[in-house]
Amino acid sequence: MFSKTTPHAKNLFEYRLYHLHPDKAPAFAKKVASTADLRKSLVPLRLFTLPETGGELHVASHLYFYKDGMEERNAARAASQKNADWLSAVNDTRPDVRKQYSSIYNEAPQFVLDAAQCSGGDFVAPNSNPGIFEVRRYKLILGYDTVPAFMDMYAKGVEAKVLAGQDEGTKLQTLMYNEIGELNEVIEIWRHEGVNGMARSRAMAREAVFSPWR
Repeated sequence: MFSKTTPHAKNLFEYRLYHLHPDKAPAFAKKVASTADLRKSLVPLRLFTLPETGGELHVASHLYFYKDGMEERNAARAASQKNADWLSAVNDTRPDVRKQYSSIYNEAPQFVLDAAQCSGGDFVAPNSNPGIFEVRRYKLILGYDTVPAFMDMYAKGVEAKVLAGQDEGTKLQTLMYNEIGELNEVIEIWRHEGVNGMARSRAMAREAVFSPWR
């Protein structure tokens, strides 16, 4: 049980990771870009990225936000399987993919999003400058109270971090945790105007020595 409010009853994210064959990653990216509008017409896409550094490369990450939970997800996926153009697009990219991963995450409670001045699953990157996205994953110890305790501490810390200041292009897009798959994992998704903005925000956070964020 969360101390200030319960989590959103239905708001769910699906996080899908497609591990690509390195020599086929450029072709995959072009194919995905050409069918982006079709994808967005069928499923509530929030983010589609390919990493340049920070971990395993050639992994296409896509994030979907379902306000009505698993019922909406299942209905959207069922409808997509009846769309001939979508099935053709999927079959076209299938040879580019080595393996696939999918997991379901709950959106953080509203008091956490409010503390971070974060719009949660409704975030939209500006078309003029999508910027870069930083995905930070936390593996917590097992226990029923672990995630609620983390959320309480995180809300206090991130509020202090935002108030202390960060680069103007830095913003927490959402925070989520899982109850399906590997349990007690929390993911932050930050957007920055660029690498330099990310570095400036990190430096400002480190300078807040007495901040609850530390």
